[in-house]
Amino acid sequence: MADRTITNPVTGERATFIETSSESGRARTVIDLEVAARGGVPGHSHDDHDERIDVLEGVVEVTMDGVRHRLGAGEHFVIPRGKVHSWRNPSSDHAMKFRGMMTPGHPGFETAIRVLFGLARDGEVRASGVPRRLGDVGLFAEWNQGLPSGPIRLLAPLLAWAARRARARGRAGELLRRYGAEEPAAS
Repeated sequence: MADRTITNPVTGERATFIETSSESGRARTVIDLEVAARGGVPGHSHDDHDERIDVLEGVVEVTMDGVRHRLGAGEHFVIPRGKVHSWRNPSSDHAMKFRGMMTPGHPGFETAIRVLFGLARDGEVRASGVPRRLGDVGLFAEWNQGLPSGPIRLLAPLLAWAARRARARGRAGELLRRYGAEEPAAS
Protein backbone atom coordinates (compact mmCIF):
# COMPACT_ATOMS: atom_id res chain seq x y z
CA MET A 1 0.00 0.00 0.00
CA ALA A 2 1.11 3.56 -0.63
CA ASP A 3 2.07 5.86 2.25
CA ARG A 4 -0.65 6.21 4.88
CA THR A 5 0.28 9.85 5.60
CA ILE A 6 0.61 12.36 2.78
CA THR A 7 1.18 16.10 2.83
CA ASN A 8 0.30 19.03 0.62
CA PRO A 9 3.10 21.60 0.94
CA VAL A 10 1.08 24.26 -0.88
CA THR A 11 -2.03 24.24 1.33
CA GLY A 12 -0.35 22.96 4.50
CA GLU A 13 -2.69 19.97 4.76
CA ARG A 14 -1.70 16.55 6.05
CA ALA A 15 -3.89 13.49 5.48
CA THR A 16 -3.54 10.14 7.26
CA PHE A 17 -5.54 7.21 5.94
CA ILE A 18 -6.93 5.37 8.98
CA GLU A 19 -9.03 2.87 7.01
CA THR A 20 -9.38 2.74 3.24
CA SER A 21 -12.39 1.60 1.30
CA SER A 22 -10.64 -1.62 0.25
CA GLU A 23 -9.61 -2.36 3.87
CA SER A 24 -13.21 -1.97 5.06
CA GLY A 25 -14.75 -4.01 2.24
CA ARG A 26 -16.04 -0.71 0.79
CA ALA A 27 -18.02 -0.01 3.98
CA ARG A 28 -16.18 3.23 4.78
CA THR A 29 -13.20 5.51 4.19
CA VAL A 30 -11.69 7.03 7.33
CA ILE A 31 -9.08 9.77 7.12
CA ASP A 32 -7.55 12.23 9.57
CA LEU A 33 -7.04 15.69 8.07
CA GLU A 34 -4.88 18.44 9.50
CA VAL A 35 -5.93 21.73 7.93
CA ALA A 36 -3.93 24.95 8.08
CA ALA A 37 -5.42 28.22 9.29
CA ARG A 38 -8.15 29.46 6.91
CA GLY A 39 -8.06 26.20 4.92
CA GLY A 40 -11.17 24.37 3.77
CA VAL A 41 -13.30 23.28 0.83
CA PRO A 42 -15.97 25.20 -1.14
CA GLY A 43 -19.62 24.20 -1.36
CA HIS A 44 -20.28 20.80 -2.89
CA SER A 45 -22.41 17.69 -2.43
CA HIS A 46 -22.04 13.93 -2.73
CA ASP A 47 -24.74 11.71 -4.18
CA ASP A 48 -23.22 8.39 -3.15
CA HIS A 49 -22.08 8.69 0.47
CA ASP A 50 -22.70 10.29 3.85
CA GLU A 51 -19.89 12.20 5.53
CA ARG A 52 -19.14 12.48 9.25
CA ILE A 53 -16.68 15.00 10.70
CA ASP A 54 -15.28 14.37 14.21
CA VAL A 55 -13.22 17.31 15.45
CA LEU A 56 -9.98 16.18 17.08
CA GLU A 57 -8.21 19.53 17.60
CA GLY A 58 -9.19 23.15 17.06
CA VAL A 59 -12.44 24.34 15.51
CA VAL A 60 -14.14 23.45 12.23
CA GLU A 61 -16.94 25.46 10.69
CA VAL A 62 -19.39 23.41 8.62
CA THR A 63 -22.03 25.16 6.52
CA MET A 64 -25.03 23.13 5.38
CA ASP A 65 -28.41 24.39 4.18
CA GLY A 66 -27.09 27.93 4.66
CA VAL A 67 -26.53 27.40 8.40
CA ARG A 68 -23.04 27.62 9.92
CA HIS A 69 -22.12 25.15 12.64
CA ARG A 70 -18.95 25.74 14.70
CA LEU A 71 -17.62 22.57 16.27
CA GLY A 72 -14.79 22.11 18.73
CA ALA A 73 -12.74 19.12 19.82
CA GLY A 74 -14.94 16.20 20.82
CA GLU A 75 -17.90 17.32 18.69
CA HIS A 76 -19.10 15.82 15.41
CA PHE A 77 -21.35 16.66 12.48
CA VAL A 78 -23.02 14.35 9.95
CA ILE A 79 -23.62 15.45 6.37
CA PRO A 80 -26.21 13.29 4.60
CA ARG A 81 -25.69 12.45 0.94
CA GLY A 82 -27.09 15.01 -1.44
CA LYS A 83 -26.72 17.95 0.99
CA VAL A 84 -24.70 20.94 -0.23
CA HIS A 85 -22.05 21.73 2.34
CA SER A 86 -18.65 23.29 2.88
CA TRP A 87 -16.19 23.21 5.75
CA ARG A 88 -13.29 25.38 6.80
CA ASN A 89 -10.85 26.16 9.56
CA PRO A 90 -12.01 29.60 10.78
CA SER A 91 -8.81 30.28 12.72
CA SER A 92 -6.39 32.84 11.35
CA ASP A 93 -3.41 31.34 13.15
CA HIS A 94 -4.04 27.74 14.28
CA ALA A 95 -4.32 24.48 12.40
CA MET A 96 -7.21 22.13 13.13
CA LYS A 97 -7.58 18.41 12.85
CA PHE A 98 -10.61 16.26 12.23
CA ARG A 99 -11.43 12.67 11.37
CA GLY A 100 -13.60 12.32 8.30
CA MET A 101 -15.59 9.18 7.63
CA MET A 102 -17.42 8.50 4.39
CA THR A 103 -20.01 5.71 4.30
CA PRO A 104 -19.94 3.75 2.15
CA GLY A 105 -16.23 3.93 1.39
CA HIS A 106 -15.06 6.33 -1.30
CA PRO A 107 -12.07 4.98 -3.26
CA GLY A 108 -12.36 7.88 -5.71
CA PHE A 109 -11.74 10.41 -2.93
CA GLU A 110 -8.73 8.38 -1.80
CA THR A 111 -7.31 8.47 -5.34
CA ALA A 112 -8.12 12.16 -5.84
CA ILE A 113 -6.41 13.28 -2.64
CA ARG A 114 -3.30 11.17 -3.30
CA VAL A 115 -2.95 12.66 -6.78
CA LEU A 116 -3.73 16.23 -5.69
CA PHE A 117 -1.19 16.16 -2.84
CA GLY A 118 1.37 14.57 -5.19
CA LEU A 119 0.87 17.30 -7.77
CA ALA A 120 1.38 19.87 -5.01
CA ARG A 121 4.66 18.21 -3.93
CA ASP A 122 5.82 18.29 -7.56
CA GLY A 123 4.98 21.98 -8.04
CA GLU A 124 2.13 21.28 -10.46
CA VAL A 125 -0.54 23.30 -8.63
CA ARG A 126 -1.24 27.01 -8.33
CA ALA A 127 -0.79 28.95 -5.06
CA SER A 128 -4.48 28.19 -4.37
CA GLY A 129 -3.78 24.44 -4.50
CA VAL A 130 -5.70 23.95 -7.77
CA PRO A 131 -3.83 21.89 -10.40
CA ARG A 132 -2.26 23.94 -13.19
CA ARG A 133 -3.58 21.64 -15.97
CA LEU A 134 -7.29 21.72 -16.75
CA GLY A 135 -7.15 17.99 -17.48
CA ASP A 136 -5.80 17.32 -13.98
CA VAL A 137 -8.65 19.36 -12.48
CA GLY A 138 -11.08 17.33 -14.57
CA LEU A 139 -9.56 14.03 -13.42
CA PHE A 140 -9.69 15.17 -9.78
CA ALA A 141 -13.37 16.07 -10.17
CA GLU A 142 -14.09 12.73 -11.87
CA TRP A 143 -12.33 10.65 -9.21
CA ASN A 144 -13.69 12.64 -6.25
CA GLN A 145 -17.26 12.74 -7.60
CA GLY A 146 -18.04 15.83 -5.52
CA LEU A 147 -20.70 17.91 -7.22
CA PRO A 148 -19.84 21.62 -7.08
CA SER A 149 -22.54 24.03 -6.01
CA GLY A 150 -23.30 27.60 -6.93
CA PRO A 151 -22.07 29.22 -10.15
CA ILE A 152 -19.01 26.94 -10.37
CA ARG A 153 -21.31 24.00 -11.16
CA LEU A 154 -21.63 25.48 -14.66
CA LEU A 155 -18.06 24.28 -15.27
CA ALA A 156 -19.00 20.60 -14.79
CA PRO A 157 -19.37 19.83 -18.53
CA LEU A 158 -16.01 21.47 -19.27
CA LEU A 159 -14.32 19.47 -16.51
CA ALA A 160 -15.89 16.22 -17.76
CA TRP A 161 -14.57 16.97 -21.27
CA ALA A 162 -11.11 17.82 -19.86
CA ALA A 163 -11.03 14.54 -17.92
CA ARG A 164 -11.97 12.50 -21.01
CA ARG A 165 -9.26 14.28 -23.02
CA ALA A 166 -6.62 13.77 -20.29
CA ARG A 167 -7.56 10.09 -19.98
CA ALA A 168 -7.34 9.60 -23.77
CA ARG A 169 -3.86 11.12 -23.75
CA GLY A 170 -2.65 8.78 -20.98
CA ARG A 171 -2.49 11.42 -18.24
CA ALA A 172 -4.74 9.48 -15.83
CA GLY A 173 -2.50 6.40 -15.98
CA GLU A 174 0.61 8.55 -15.59
CA LEU A 175 -0.75 10.23 -12.44
CA LEU A 176 -1.96 6.98 -10.92
CA ARG A 177 1.45 5.35 -11.41
CA ARG A 178 3.39 8.40 -10.23
CA TYR A 179 1.48 8.76 -6.98
CA GLY A 180 0.77 5.11 -6.14
CA ALA A 181 -2.98 5.50 -6.50
CA GLU A 182 -5.53 3.10 -7.92
CA GLU A 183 -8.16 3.75 -10.56
CA PRO A 184 -11.46 3.66 -8.70
CA ALA A 185 -14.07 1.31 -10.14
CA ALA A 186 -16.74 3.04 -12.20
CA SER A 187 -19.90 3.59 -10.21
